[in-house]
Amino acid sequence: MTRRPIAALAALALSAAALFASDAQAQSGRDLARISTYLNALKTAEGTFVQIAPNGETSDGQFFISRPGKIRFEYTPPNPALVMSDGVWVVVFDMRDCSKQTAPLSSTPLNMLLQENVDLRANGAVTSVDDRPGQLRVTAQNPDDPGSGSITLIFNDNPLELRQWIITDAEGSQTTVALSEVRRGVDIPVHKFLPARVECDPRR
Repeated sequence: MTRRPIAALAALALSAAALFASDAQAQSGRDLARISTYLNALKTAEGTFVQIAPNGETSDGQFFISRPGKIRFEYTPPNPALVMSDGVWVVVFDMRDCSKQTAPLSSTPLNMLLQENVDLRANGAVTSVDDRPGQLRVTAQNPDDPGSGSITLIFNDNPLELRQWIITDAEGSQTTVALSEVRRGVDIPVHKFLPARVECDPRR
């Protein structure tokens, strides 16, 4: 085979690869637009969750979401934790003695889920989109601090529904949260998201 046909075949292969890449990018853009629309329409939700910690320990409990900014995880005893965000701060309580750890919501991966206007196509936060049969996975990180960790949101497709997320911390450890019995559009009392209203119980 002469060099010219070889060069022609190489050019054809490169053109096909570019076309497939373009199609994949277009599909990813459509997927991100769908997910952004879904999250922006998600104002309130409650349900149950199961959490798998990096060491394999399993916990469960109830969750509450009120977008923008607010979330609450009530863990079933003997796990003494309560995690909540009031829209500015994320607070992790030990319900036995009310000791707590606090971090700005904006510094946590949950901010992507809870921010007021979600546009996953903007600001370079999304690092991958995985379109599987019946499932969509989107992984994102803070573009200003990519070493701080990431969040992978996992959706059932058709209809689109958030079912799970995986948070990977700066050291690479992963915490998985799976949602069930999700009820959307519910009324949630404001005090659920106020750290000052937390009442601890030393008997837990």
